[in-house]
Amino acid sequence: MNLFKTVSLEKAIPLFRIAMTFKMLMFILPVIVIIYQYKGLSVGDFFLIQGLFAIAVFFLEIPTGYIGDLFSRKKVMVLAFFTYFLGYIILFCFKGFWCVFAAELLFGVCIALNSGTSDAYVYDVLKKQGREKNFLKELGKIRSYGSFGTMIATFVGGVIYNTLGPNYTIFVELMAVFFAFVLILFLPELNDVQRIVENGKSKVQDILEIVKFAIHHAEIKWLMLFPAAFGSATMIILWVQQPIMKDNLIPVAFFGFFVGMNQLFRALFSMFSPKLFRKLKTTNFVLILFAVLLIGLLSAIILPSVSNLYINYVMLLILSFVAASHAGLSIVISSMINHRIKSDERATVLSVRSMFSKFMGAIVMISLKFLIDGMGIQYMLMIMTPIILGLTFISMKKILKLKI
Repeated sequence: MNLFKTVSLEKAIPLFRIAMTFKMLMFILPVIVIIYQYKGLSVGDFFLIQGLFAIAVFFLEIPTGYIGDLFSRKKVMVLAFFTYFLGYIILFCFKGFWCVFAAELLFGVCIALNSGTSDAYVYDVLKKQGREKNFLKELGKIRSYGSFGTMIATFVGGVIYNTLGPNYTIFVELMAVFFAFVLILFLPELNDVQRIVENGKSKVQDILEIVKFAIHHAEIKWLMLFPAAFGSATMIILWVQQPIMKDNLIPVAFFGFFVGMNQLFRALFSMFSPKLFRKLKTTNFVLILFAVLLIGLLSAIILPSVSNLYINYVMLLILSFVAASHAGLSIVISSMINHRIKSDERATVLSVRSMFSKFMGAIVMISLKFLIDGMGIQYMLMIMTPIILGLTFISMKKILKLKI
């Protein structure tokens, strides 16, 4: 670590923004289902692995978040980016269900290590500069830059796949992730925000107290549950697009376009949601997002029955837009939670929030495996839509009652 001269505190967030952009250059995203089929998986297996991935992240979230509070946040992020790089090495070199699962497990470790720690790192850098009020704006920039990077990569990814094949598509991704890992090594340390455990208290007891605080907090518990339910719905919309496009005979070359448009919409949501939230306030902002979600789920149900190619394209754009809406909600919710917690518990509480999302996502994705294999995508959507909308509505209603 001493081989790398770290940048100043003022340059930490811009450097982190660049590193996250390279990490988000997901060239395989527009053809990931096809690549995983090349690696030996069925479409149902893909959803099963995504569910198992979410379960792995669920179990890792709290301990890894606590590690981010207890130890150097930079070192935790370095480890996160390294496991991400290692996962792509496995995906590049090997085939088969268990090899893909091992790669996804490492991706899960990366997300668990990074989810609470990275947001906490950004907030505390701003706090040291006396600019913590700018957290929503800076987080929006980081997420929007990453989404723009993913958008560009998805447009290119389909071309790379058609030109070089699946394995070289993974290799290009591997190089981008490696560069992101190197950049993280140059971030400055923030050692003075590490958590000090009271004498006589075990670390397990300390973790449980933070978790108990989060899930019993009158506001934070609903700020965790609502985006978890909403995110599960947008996850369904996102991942059913590729199988639907394949069944509706959409050319593979267009896969990258629609995934790229999804990332463009994510970038725009990340960029403008802070301004929209300040203008609309909580009630209007949340209600508009719920209406958008309802339109997306209904469109997803109808799309498999649509034969007209041009109507297909319009509806796929709608799905890409709706699936991206969670990016805007996530930024706003993260800011609201960060302003309600202390620095030395920040990464742990944010990991509890992520745990809620991963747990719900795991249940949904594993259910999709059996529902899709048993009855197809359209009937699966008919069953899942009222369930997921009901959970989202209940948690949204609680937030509106709090008048946050």
